[in-house]
Amino acid sequence: MSQRQNWSRHVDNIVRSRHYTWIGEGLGGTPPEEAVAEILTDLIHICRRTDIAFDDLLAECQERCEAEEEESAVAAC
Repeated sequence: MSQRQNWSRHVDNIVRSRHYTWIGEGLGGTPPEEAVAEILTDLIHICRRTDIAFDDLLAECQERCEAEEEESAVAAC
């Protein structure tokens, strides 16, 4: 597990600017497992700081993902 420096300031900047760019966050070229872990950690911090229910958000995103995959499978037929 990496020890992220200045993560609190980093999350504050994301919340304040209301945007997130992965390449600009220094994750370009990072192995997917590591990049996703960094992004998910940031998302959990952002949810806590902005009173977004992470579990509700996760459930919504899982539903969206399943719907997208179903659409893609139907389109491929």
